[in-house]
Amino acid sequence: MRKLFYLLILWMVIFIAACGADSPDATLSPEKTPIVYPTATYRTFLTIAPDNVATSTPTPTMRPLRIQPQGRIAFQSNASGSLDIYVMNADGSQVSRLTNNAGADVFPAWSPDGSRIVFVSDMNGSPDIFVMNADGAKISQLTHDEYEDSFPAWSPDGKTIAYVSNRDGDDKIFLMNTDGSGVKQLTSGFGSDDSPSWSPDGEWIAFASTRDVNSEIYKMDKNGKNLIRLTNDPAADYTPAWSPDGSQIAFVSRRDGFTNLYLMDTDGENVVQLTRYKSTVEVPSWSPDSKLIAIAADFESTRDIFIISSDGTTMQRLTIMEGEEFCPAWSPNLPYLAAALAEPTAVPEAACVNAGDPTYGFTIDNPIRIGYDPRDQGSSGSGCMPWLLGPQGQVLDIQLIEEVEKDGLMYCKVSVTYEDQSDAVILYFDTNRYEQPKAPVGFTCGSPVEYLKAVTTARY
Repeated sequence: MRKLFYLLILWMVIFIAACGADSPDATLSPEKTPIVYPTATYRTFLTIAPDNVATSTPTPTMRPLRIQPQGRIAFQSNASGSLDIYVMNADGSQVSRLTNNAGADVFPAWSPDGSRIVFVSDMNGSPDIFVMNADGAKISQLTHDEYEDSFPAWSPDGKTIAYVSNRDGDDKIFLMNTDGSGVKQLTSGFGSDDSPSWSPDGEWIAFASTRDVNSEIYKMDKNGKNLIRLTNDPAADYTPAWSPDGSQIAFVSRRDGFTNLYLMDTDGENVVQLTRYKSTVEVPSWSPDSKLIAIAADFESTRDIFIISSDGTTMQRLTIMEGEEFCPAWSPNLPYLAAALAEPTAVPEAACVNAGDPTYGFTIDNPIRIGYDPRDQGSSGSGCMPWLLGPQGQVLDIQLIEEVEKDGLMYCKVSVTYEDQSDAVILYFDTNRYEQPKAPVGFTCGSPVEYLKAVTTARY
């Protein structure tokens, strides 16, 4: 799966939201027919285009928008050669790159107040959930595991984030606090669950599920209860998006043989087809006033971001870039950027990888393994563990507490503090074995040069 991920990045893959789901309340029958996937392999974090890809048609001729779109739109693009998060005004102006690292940064979603963006990145080895300020500053990691975590969706009250993870084998929907704590699994059982979308009152979550073989749209309450099926069609229905006024759910479907945009009431009634193109229309996101919908579409062979009116009569193309633009996320009603944001500085190659084990470094039984004694360098973090940094790149300050003996070997127990940290963290490390270290959960990797200096000092 990891090999597939990097192969598809290399060939400038096309992203698509997959389908799937299940709820803890669902009654599962042991005789259920196993899932039969279409010719394309759907994956949560990264997939190729579905089996409905058709010969692209020219950009449809439609009347221009009658209203000025408000707010900003975040999206992902490989225009720079790697997959990064960008932002632009809702009229397509002031396109700005927000991320710049060696990993793939995808699936942006806004906080309710528009101050932050949550997204997915594999910058530390596996797809995890990260959060950053709306201008790309202060990136921090929320999930720390070796599985695929994706499709984050911020709750309307700003307190929790719904997301998808395959840590149990199939893709399921989870909740966590906005600092990554308090993880709770909402769906379980047969099939895969994807693309959570909150109702504006925060009481319901719409999602796509393959519990009945093909993908359909469901909703459940915020606790994973009261499962209700909203669509029932032989074609695949997926990537639901709840309108901000609470009246409708946009989704995409292959009901006419191609992937097009549809609307329905929140009870599944009054389904209306908005687009009728022999192309791929995907990943809807509503404007704050519920009058417009941003989509990704390949009308001209490559995916670009368009906005269409909620009655389907007017449309405007927003992106004209070299790569593929996908996964638009419309912000709350933020003011337009007066100028493009500064290009972010490239993140240097990391000296270590982040540990998926939450006990790594925090216990005497699972210490950081590098033969380097902090007593040689005093209390300065720049001299003790220079390859490790705080969650946002802060320099560590290290205090040696004591030496601890275990199984005839001595280990160092240290107290670690850094800027904006309220309480010290206790870490243990092994001064006898030389292995390239990992970053404990809550820390990040620093410069490879500093790491090599540390190893050289330790050995010689």
